[in-house]
Amino acid sequence: MIREPIKSVAVAIAGAVAVLTKTIFAKNGQWPEIFTILMQLSHDPNENMRSLNYELLGQLAEQVTKQLKPHAETLATMFVMGCQDAVPAVAKAALAATSSFIVELGNEQEVMVMEKVLGPMVTVMRNCLQSGEEETVVEALDVIQECCFLDQPLVNNHIQTFVEFTLEIIRSKSYESPLQQSAGQTLMNIIENRPKLLAASNLVHPTLVVLMEMIAKEDSSAAGSLFSFSSNKDGVLDDEEEDDGDYSPELDVQRLAQTIIDTMAMAIPSKHFAEPALSLIGQGMSSSADPQMRKAGSAVLGVIAEGCADKLRELLPSILPRLLQLMQDPEYYVRECACFALGQFSEYCQPDILHFNQSILPVIFQTLDDPRPTLQGTSCYVLEYFCENLQPSTLRPYLPLLMGKLATLLQSTQRSTKEMALTAIAATAVASEKDFLPYSEVICQILGELIFNTEPDLFAIRGRALECLGHVAVALGREHFSRYFEAGMRSAMQAVQLGDESLKEHSYVFIANCAKVMGKAYVPFLPELVPFLLGVVEESEVTIHQEGDEDVEEDDDEEDDEDEDGDEEEGDYRLNVQEGFINSKKAALTAIGALAENTLEAFAPYLQKTLQVLMTPETGVLFSLHDVIRAEALSILQFLLLSACRAEGVLTEAASEAVSGSVLSLTAGVVEVGAAVMQAYLTAMNTDRDLVPISYACEGVSGVLRSLGLAALGLPLRPITDSNKATNNAAAEETGPLLNKLMETVHNLLQEKSPAQKLAKKMELQHLAVGGTGGGDADDEEEEDHDNVVIDSVTDLVGELAKVMKAEFVPYFRVFHKALLKFTKPSRPHSDRAMAIGCYAEVLAELGGAAVMEYAEVLLPVVRVGCTDTMESVRRNSAFCLGVFVESTGPALSGYFLQMLTWLHPLCVRPAGQQVVGGGADVGGADVDNALSAVAKMIRVAPAGLIPLDQVLPVLLEALPLRGDTSEGPSVYGCLVGLLEANDPATVQLLPSRLLPVFLQVFSKDSTAMDETKAIVVRALKGIAASSAYQNALMANLANIADVEVRQMIEMAIHS
Repeated sequence: MIREPIKSVAVAIAGAVAVLTKTIFAKNGQWPEIFTILMQLSHDPNENMRSLNYELLGQLAEQVTKQLKPHAETLATMFVMGCQDAVPAVAKAALAATSSFIVELGNEQEVMVMEKVLGPMVTVMRNCLQSGEEETVVEALDVIQECCFLDQPLVNNHIQTFVEFTLEIIRSKSYESPLQQSAGQTLMNIIENRPKLLAASNLVHPTLVVLMEMIAKEDSSAAGSLFSFSSNKDGVLDDEEEDDGDYSPELDVQRLAQTIIDTMAMAIPSKHFAEPALSLIGQGMSSSADPQMRKAGSAVLGVIAEGCADKLRELLPSILPRLLQLMQDPEYYVRECACFALGQFSEYCQPDILHFNQSILPVIFQTLDDPRPTLQGTSCYVLEYFCENLQPSTLRPYLPLLMGKLATLLQSTQRSTKEMALTAIAATAVASEKDFLPYSEVICQILGELIFNTEPDLFAIRGRALECLGHVAVALGREHFSRYFEAGMRSAMQAVQLGDESLKEHSYVFIANCAKVMGKAYVPFLPELVPFLLGVVEESEVTIHQEGDEDVEEDDDEEDDEDEDGDEEEGDYRLNVQEGFINSKKAALTAIGALAENTLEAFAPYLQKTLQVLMTPETGVLFSLHDVIRAEALSILQFLLLSACRAEGVLTEAASEAVSGSVLSLTAGVVEVGAAVMQAYLTAMNTDRDLVPISYACEGVSGVLRSLGLAALGLPLRPITDSNKATNNAAAEETGPLLNKLMETVHNLLQEKSPAQKLAKKMELQHLAVGGTGGGDADDEEEEDHDNVVIDSVTDLVGELAKVMKAEFVPYFRVFHKALLKFTKPSRPHSDRAMAIGCYAEVLAELGGAAVMEYAEVLLPVVRVGCTDTMESVRRNSAFCLGVFVESTGPALSGYFLQMLTWLHPLCVRPAGQQVVGGGADVGGADVDNALSAVAKMIRVAPAGLIPLDQVLPVLLEALPLRGDTSEGPSVYGCLVGLLEANDPATVQLLPSRLLPVFLQVFSKDSTAMDETKAIVVRALKGIAASSAYQNALMANLANIADVEVRQMIEMAIHS
């Protein structure tokens, strides 16, 4: 080997020596001579020998890692020498050998001695960049990426070096895309695996500065890269006929920068990221001289919307005015990015963003008229997420103008614009409900043409049109949609045979949505439809790739390229990670669940096969390798149980849910299905390693409780096995009553101790306490955002348990309370506080006065602070909680009533933006409504003379009608009517001028009052009309109603 003059032959001999070394070590356990040779070669004056030394070391690292571990310190010193060698070829060989040894050591403790080599490795990579050897740098960056995943803090002391190095590559225009992508991936791995260390090293701000400058310096539209449709400098979409259009390095650079920023927003705790990010964004958006900076500021604001949603909700009043201004900027690319940011806000800042609908909708309508397809499409994206959550009364005045504009966009020659218009129409239909009826015929006629497109290039539009038709069905209801149903089903059944995954997905979504509306009309389709859908769900997620297969993309997840369990002769096992496949299977599961839920007993013949497809160990969908598929499978189990209950007569159409306080008598068949379903839920909650399936399992248990009530808690507990084989559950053999295991599981989740929660927390906090910059901080950990995905579902489940169990839940809640209370701390994000306070209110409302008094001392200070919170959700739940306290305990807390009035008074003064009557929930005000209700409850139970009604009533009346939470109507109006009927002097005095107008407003056309509220008011009006003292005042107020139809309706109600 040493004497061989030809390098390639010498390298091959080195490989043979490595194999021989492995054999000798296996037989003798040692071979000291090999290390003597290595040390001699590392100091050899011949550069070829030194290079050959590292070639041999690299191959030995792969063959005899275990035997090299005791010599790791010596080897690390040799690697440092090699990386610092003046001869580039030797340094490159040392870099490769170092990389091999690090990879083979993995998480072994010995890998830490390699820390001293990381700096020299970067030096070699820099030299390689100068000599144009980018592929070598890519290979080395791959190793750095793997180091980021290690539990050992190998990279911690080098974070700044790696961040700066990767940013240099990303920002340079001198390098090819593969190298920049590799550098970007390395940076994202650092961010995802060392987020707090990045913040502690003060690298957040400088990293953002570089990335924002990259976005600003590129001429192309940043919004184009975000939406995956590029635009040229005129804001016109590239030729859609050319799927393999010209390569756009500018688009790649912007997309990479934005993806990294998104990773930062999602991974780095908001308190470390939001302030520097928003500061830079504000500077960019406020730049009057540089439109490129305005573009970058708007683009980055949109990118961080998901990760910083809590913080952005708090800042909407200050951010939105400038953002809406930029949507009218002279430069089209600024308008695009501002519009995209508004779309992100509409998606992630619900429901708070809706409170600004009067400012936002006119600007969106203006943008719809922009001639540039990119802006038209982006505006439709905003509408899709903004409109779908609006109340019909809010959207009603805008419908004619909006539908006219969207119908025009449906005629666009740009396919992407047409697709986006279809999604906007779908959202508008769902939001407007029956108000959509006047537009349905024209829209459905257009959809009827699109849903039978047979050109593959038009399949995307066909799918969107079919999905839109399903949303129209939800809006119109069965009576008005029936005439379009047959055509929609014909299109869907044809579409699933066309082999396009996206088209299949849209077809299944159509079926699911229509099932909600058409119900038993699907029964004739079940024999063909259910087996087909089950076939889709059963499709294998793993394929065998034989050598020479050309239809498998080389860049499929690299982790699947080398399967240690795969037989080389039989081929490699590869997981199907294609988005279309996953979404299609998920949508098929949704459709099965919708059919079971809405055809009920008619679905019973398919229950056994469906449960088999879902639950068969190892092969069932509940054991899927994709968390979204497992989650969807869990979500539909409750509907399969509901079908079984209806088929066996446990539930009927007249009694579709368990009656509170009674225990249903379950048949053997329902017990069998119910036990299997609950076992699946408990298994997921205890063992799944992903958060989304656990969340869906909690929601599923809540659904079962609503259906079966207390009987659900008496189901037998089956053995719990691991849902995704992630861990060996200690409770695997446990059987017996389900109740105790469920309570133990809920408590575990509230403490964030499930495997998935521990894993998520570990990823957030790892490495801070060992090696590296900055240390762990107990307070920092305590204040971290909870995993909203799971905890919100768990607290909903806690509320459902309280509704079912009533007083029997008291001892369990005493345990849960300790875990729940931490989320109410002022240092927690507002979403945590709102969630926890809301959960307390829901639970205590069910447990009775004695339980409420038990928690009063702890919770009253919490809700007092909550009433002054900057976020409506926290104020709303705090006011609601006070109302629960009062309603549940009666006068027992009357000693606190005057203090409570002081806390609630600021809430009872409605802000100017909510003064417009008829604005509904979309102008906000639920906090005011809940405060008014809490005051009303105090008035009803307070000892005589305690509440100063002459001061309280004018404030209460001034804030009416209710805006955001009309369910409080019976409480508020019932209190007023009660005072009037009791001839309370303060109330009677206010009757002519203040009280009667408030009563009559309940019947206006734009009123959102509940029927129960109206009935209470009618009772009062009847009494007033019968009193000679107040008849004239009533007649005078009726005469002031301009709408004759409304006035006549009120008069008829009074005299009926």
